[in-house]
Amino acid sequence: MEKSGFFNSSGGDRIYDAADFASYFGKLVSNGIFYAAATNLRVTAGSGMAVSVLAGSAWINGCAYENTDALSLTLATADGVNPRIDRVVVRWSAVNREIRLAVLTGTAAASPAAPALTRSDNVYELALAEITVPQGAVSVSAQNIVDTRLSTALCGTVNSLITAVYE
Repeated sequence: MEKSGFFNSSGGDRIYDAADFASYFGKLVSNGIFYAAATNLRVTAGSGMAVSVLAGSAWINGCAYENTDALSLTLATADGVNPRIDRVVVRWSAVNREIRLAVLTGTAAASPAAPALTRSDNVYELALAEITVPQGAVSVSAQNIVDTRLSTALCGTVNSLITAVYE
């Protein structure tokens, strides 16, 4: 099947939906955060077991995300015996038709590991930060937050996928 676009409709012969635009833009722009400012979607310690995700924007699978104000996310209660590592992610969901911030709660263990990211046809996650939650913790400490926004394997920055060819 041949497809082309985008042209004005004449009598309803040109109907496009979000999937058409996401497919188009997904070929031009890579997944990641926009890094116009160093604070873009940075995760900081909040009050108690909360973290704050600063304002910023991201791009996942041809879809845009924007957080206009600092947003607070609460981590689960710390384990009394073992530490764990949680992740703060930006999650694209085809099923829910949205992009939202979320916390992936790790498993408490003597040597904890960060929870795996989901990257499927229906869910795609970008890791903004990893937070070590010590056993018995009642608050999040800034030194326990590892910024993962610039890691190309976990998050990365938005790049143009268009390359110039010179002859």
